[in-house]
Amino acid sequence: MSNTRRNFLKTVGATAGMSALFASSTSSLALAAQDIRSVAASATGLSHDNEKFWNALQKEFVIEENLIMLNSANMTPTPKIVHETVIEHTLDMEANPSFQNRAKYRELTQKSREFIAGFLGADADEIGFVRNTSEANNTIINGLDLKAGDEVVIWDQNHPSNNTAWFQRAERLGFSIIKVTLPEIINSEKDLIEPFEAAMTENTKVLSFSHVSNVTGTSLPGKKLTEMAHRHGAQVLCDGAQTFGYLNIDLHDMGCDFYTSSGQKWILGPREASFVYVRKSAQAALWPNIVTVGWQRAKANGAQKYESLGQRDDGRLWALGRAVEFHNMIGQDHIEARINYLANTLRAHMTEKIANIKFLTEQAPGYNSGILVALISNTDAPKAAKTLYDKYRIGGNIGGRDDVLRVRLCPHIYNTIDQMEKTADYIAASV
Repeated sequence: MSNTRRNFLKTVGATAGMSALFASSTSSLALAAQDIRSVAASATGLSHDNEKFWNALQKEFVIEENLIMLNSANMTPTPKIVHETVIEHTLDMEANPSFQNRAKYRELTQKSREFIAGFLGADADEIGFVRNTSEANNTIINGLDLKAGDEVVIWDQNHPSNNTAWFQRAERLGFSIIKVTLPEIINSEKDLIEPFEAAMTENTKVLSFSHVSNVTGTSLPGKKLTEMAHRHGAQVLCDGAQTFGYLNIDLHDMGCDFYTSSGQKWILGPREASFVYVRKSAQAALWPNIVTVGWQRAKANGAQKYESLGQRDDGRLWALGRAVEFHNMIGQDHIEARINYLANTLRAHMTEKIANIKFLTEQAPGYNSGILVALISNTDAPKAAKTLYDKYRIGGNIGGRDDVLRVRLCPHIYNTIDQMEKTADYIAASV
């Protein structure tokens, strides 16, 4: 663990640091924190299967009744501390959009930047705010000086913003893209590393991969891939859209040059409030995509020069910091364990109850994630997908054509263990 993250955890450890974190909260937000502290104190350890604690925590969400929300890989509901912050500052801005009133957001935005940096084991001047991971990835892809003869190694399971965007840039500048495919069955860590290393050459300038694939849920060993790429003289872009708020991340320890993520996924933050991480040593050679008002100040503050400068909803950036606070109240390790417990339980029920099911990329334990992707054959896919939402109220990535139903289900801490069995039962009844 890096000193940056170690010091951050000492300052804002789970439950112990809640009072300090919410010192500036409105009364309603402070009450929410008090309620969580009370539940935590009454719980007999924040274990992954302490249903008393996790069920009580669901009161911090306002999810529609009877909706089983299983779409964390795309968008999540936010806890009260987040969406009340958004509402509070939206109303404040509507009441008084003057320069004078808006001046306070410089301090709040910086505080949020510091929360995120500490949470991820980074420095504040390595964090630049953007709208989402797609924008963050393009910030890196369009900001690197690449030329004909250079090579970029990517994973075929990357998100399009970390895949198609590379091909578009290569078409313009003339460098080459090497796409890596992993074995369908993952038995060991070497199955995840060796195909990437085999693709590396003396011309490789960048290795770009999703930390966890949104396509299959496969989890890559980010630190070891980074070390391997650096041995070959390549920089590393790690797309963390599916890990920020899910896994316990220490960026200085991982060593990647660039890390990107979204606020509206696992961290339970607001929409259009995200960040790009650029390691200090990589900032001099990465060009910004947008330059406008405030450039000289931004240029002097590290990764702030990669922010989309100009007018923006600064209240949402503060709300993103609040989402980090919420995670720290509970403890990221506890959240990760809970998500994995729910996902493993759901997978077991689906395997038992659903005929003709095939999970994409069968993985040995430790190489999967909270994302479950499966194909269910011999069914009327469009009808089944409609039934699962209209009748059974399952909110997930569910679709398909003809006779193969594709489901991507991603539980989070607002889900219950009972919902995992119900979901399997409902899918079985629909196919």
